[in-house]
Amino acid sequence: MAFYQIPGQTKIVNSFRQLVDESRVPHSILIHERPGGSGLAIAIHLARMLLCENRQGGDPCDECPQCVKSMQHTHPDMHYVFPNNTNSRFKRAEQRFSDNFYPEWREALTKHPFLTLAEWYKRVDIEKKQGFIGDEDVTSVRKKLTLRAHGGRHRVFIIWHAEKINHSFANKILKNLEEPTDKTVFILITSTPALLLPTIVSRVQIFKEEIISEEELAHFLVRQFDASENQARISANRSEGNVSKAIKHVFEEEEPWLKEFQVWMRLAYSRDLEGLLKWSDKMSKNTRDEQKCFCEEALIIIDRCYRMAWLNSEINSPGDEAKFFRDFSPFINIANAQGFLHLLEEATKDIQSNLNQKIVWFDSSIKAIRLIHSGKKTAAQNEEHS
Repeated sequence: MAFYQIPGQTKIVNSFRQLVDESRVPHSILIHERPGGSGLAIAIHLARMLLCENRQGGDPCDECPQCVKSMQHTHPDMHYVFPNNTNSRFKRAEQRFSDNFYPEWREALTKHPFLTLAEWYKRVDIEKKQGFIGDEDVTSVRKKLTLRAHGGRHRVFIIWHAEKINHSFANKILKNLEEPTDKTVFILITSTPALLLPTIVSRVQIFKEEIISEEELAHFLVRQFDASENQARISANRSEGNVSKAIKHVFEEEEPWLKEFQVWMRLAYSRDLEGLLKWSDKMSKNTRDEQKCFCEEALIIIDRCYRMAWLNSEINSPGDEAKFFRDFSPFINIANAQGFLHLLEEATKDIQSNLNQKIVWFDSSIKAIRLIHSGKKTAAQNEEHS
C-alpha cells in the first residue's frame, strides 16, 4: 500500500508493477500526464517499487530502510530535477540548479505530490520569472551518474515538467537517456510532450495517464484529504478531472480565477473600454504561467456555461458561484462558444511568445465584447421563440 493514493491510475500502475516484477523497466520513461494530473505521484511510486527491498503485492512495503527513506524524500538514490531560477537566496546563474531548492521541494512533497507549477514557483519565490531546467542541472546529474548506487539497487532520476528543459540540457542529456549506466532509470513527466525535442521523445518509452472519473476523484478527496462527501463531489465536479485543482478546491471556497473572469465579462458586456484597458494592464502583470492558468480556467467556465444552458447539463456549484453560472450561461451559446474557445487559445499562444501582454489582453477584450453581445442576441432570439 502506497503512503499516499494515486486516484484512477490502476492501468498504468499495474503496468509498472509487471515491468518491475519481470525486470523489464525501460531505462528512459516519459509519463504523459493530464494537466494537473498524477504524473509526479506515479513516478515516485515507480521509483519506490524499484528501490524497495520487500515489495508486498507489487507495491512498496513502506517498512524497509529503503522505503522509509523514500517516504521521507531523503533516499540517496532518488534524484529530482525540476524547473528553477535565481531568487533572493540564489542570485548567481551557477547556483541555478535543483539541489539548491531541495529543502522547499521536500517540504512540498511531504504535503502531497500533486503540486502545480504555479504553486512551486510561489514556494521558491520565482513567481515573476520563468522556471527552466538548464546547464547547471545537467552538470549536477552527470556528477551523480559517476557515483555508485548507495543501496546497490537502482538510481532513479525524476525530471518534473520536462517541457521546461532548455536546448542545452536536452542536447547534453541525450546520450544518458539512450545509454544510461547500469540500473539507472530516467523518468520524465510532462503534460505537453509536443514541447519536447523530437530527439528526446524518440529515446523514451511513453506511458499515458488515464482519465479519472468524477466518482474516483471524489472518493480520493474524502479518503486522502478528509473532505466531506458533498465537498468532495463539488470539488471533483469543478476540477474537470484535474487532481491538483480538485485538491485546491477542497481548501478554497471559491474557484480560482472565477472572480477575475466575472470582472472581465462584466466589463465586456458593458463595453467599458477604459475599464478593459485597466483590466488588461492588471492581467499582464501576472506571470506567463498565471495568465496561462487564467485562460485554462476561463475555457472550463465557458464549457460549463454552454453545457448548463444548451445541453441541460447540471453543474454542482455552491452559493454565489452557482448564481453566476445560472445568470451567465444563457449568453454562451452556438453563436459564440467556438469563438471564445479560439480567442482563449490564441491568447495562450500569444502570452507564451514575446508579444506585449497588455496589448494581447486588450485585443482579446475587444473581441470578447463582440462575442458576448452576439451570444446575448442569440439568447434573446431563442427566448422569443420559446
